[in-house]
Amino acid sequence: MAVPLIRWFRRGDEDAIVRLVKEELVPLTQRPGMRDGRLRREIAERLRRGTTMVASRTAGSEPFAFVHLEVRQSVLFVDLLAVDSAEQNRRWGTRLMAEAERYGLARGCREARLFVDDTNERGIRFYAKLGYAGVRHLPDARCYELVKPLVPPAAAPWAY
Repeated sequence: MAVPLIRWFRRGDEDAIVRLVKEELVPLTQRPGMRDGRLRREIAERLRRGTTMVASRTAGSEPFAFVHLEVRQSVLFVDLLAVDSAEQNRRWGTRLMAEAERYGLARGCREARLFVDDTNERGIRFYAKLGYAGVRHLPDARCYELVKPLVPPAAAPWAY
């Protein structure tokens, strides 16, 4: 039996990502633009702007989870994270976020930022467990902005 893995996004993953956004993220949002026929185009445009990592059962299989991010100067911006409901509570979100943060650190990012819908209590708790703290509420967008300092792994105390 194949062990699920995290890999880079590639052509052919778009349909699974759009499905994950529709099934896992759209029901949580209060924002109007996420529910119409423009969703596929918006997701495609966002995927072109940044980097995406996916979790899949094999190197060639369809993703069941993904994280999309962008590096903006010294900030890692986590744009989207979704895990299929059948795979939730198996640490895939945590693993994807850890990979995203490693990616940001390797590119000189000093902090990670993201937005979470203010009605997404489960998401807010998830990010808090990962060390993200709210910096502001955006009532017009109906979301919170969260931030986490990115700290390189400490060197062993005996390292010179």
